[in-house]
Amino acid sequence: MTSSLLAMLSVFIGLTGHCWAQTGSALVEQSLQRHAPPNDVFEEHVLVMTDRLGHYSLRSTRFYARRDEKTSRQLYVIESPAELKGATVRIDRDADAGTRRGPAPSTPLFGTNLLVADLEGEQSGNFRYSREGDLALERIPHFVIRAEPADASIVRTSSYHDRRIYMRKDNLFVSRIDYFDGKGRMARRLAMRDPRPDALGIWRATMLLMEDFRDGRRTLLKVERRVHSPDYIPPGVFDWPRGWQ
Repeated sequence: MTSSLLAMLSVFIGLTGHCWAQTGSALVEQSLQRHAPPNDVFEEHVLVMTDRLGHYSLRSTRFYARRDEKTSRQLYVIESPAELKGATVRIDRDADAGTRRGPAPSTPLFGTNLLVADLEGEQSGNFRYSREGDLALERIPHFVIRAEPADASIVRTSSYHDRRIYMRKDNLFVSRIDYFDGKGRMARRLAMRDPRPDALGIWRATMLLMEDFRDGRRTLLKVERRVHSPDYIPPGVFDWPRGWQ
């Protein structure tokens, strides 16, 4: 074996060892940085809700988000059905002040089994992360990371105790999150489906499927349209007086 080949192999082994030595917290932070949302986001969603008997209902929503280094604002607005048109859910965060304003994380989104906490992004400061045994999902190697609430207040404001985060090894994209109750029983599962690269080549899921193993309900959130541009965020949209639901 030539010296150059040995050198390349040593570098590869070193990089691989470094990757395998990553802590759960480090992997989560790297994933958040790599898949960070753009500063301005507009999306059109379809929500398909199904009960345990297979009966379903549809809702369409618009989503606006604006972020910078210190603050983030998110707004969901129902378009249909007509009797719910204009209903909103809004979440504001200010990193400097350490404040969050909006509905409780355990609040269901427009009557679905998706909670506000499921959609406002991973709040890494609220959890302790640890590595578990790696796993292949659909033949794709994944890191498995356990997320435990840092204090009891996190448990009280959510519908679960701890989580298992399944993160692809090749690009740190989170494919699935399993939620467990205080007795270690599976309560819910969120799957990120049909990921596609955006204009910057960053993978974004185009469908989210939440399954509740306690009552049999399912919610599919499908992204029908996604635009990363401030031009699609109307002036004053985050000043709506009905933005706090």
